[in-house]
Amino acid sequence: MADLIAWMLSVFGFTYIVVYSKLLRSIRENSYRLSIKLGDLLHCPLCLGFWVGLLAHFVCGSPTHNFMFDACLGSITSWIGTICIVDLQTKFEQKYSRSTCSDCGS
Repeated sequence: MADLIAWMLSVFGFTYIVVYSKLLRSIRENSYRLSIKLGDLLHCPLCLGFWVGLLAHFVCGSPTHNFMFDACLGSITSWIGTICIVDLQTKFEQKYSRSTCSDCGS
């Protein structure tokens, strides 16, 4: 069970980094020049999670030993994880965002 949870978190983490990180923003934006489908893939956690789950099955192995289940599990894990993280991030930013510094006023 722990292997399955670690696998799911790894797939989610990789997908989230590719889809939302500032580090890979230029790659995501420039991917539309190569292909519209590739650009759409790199902007969608549900779609990218499917392919990351499939890749993780073959590269890292899998506790389930079923490649199609792993691909679908990667997709749903990435989608649900993204929903949860984005919701938490929005609540955090609303609660703690300040337009000025309370110490110096700038």
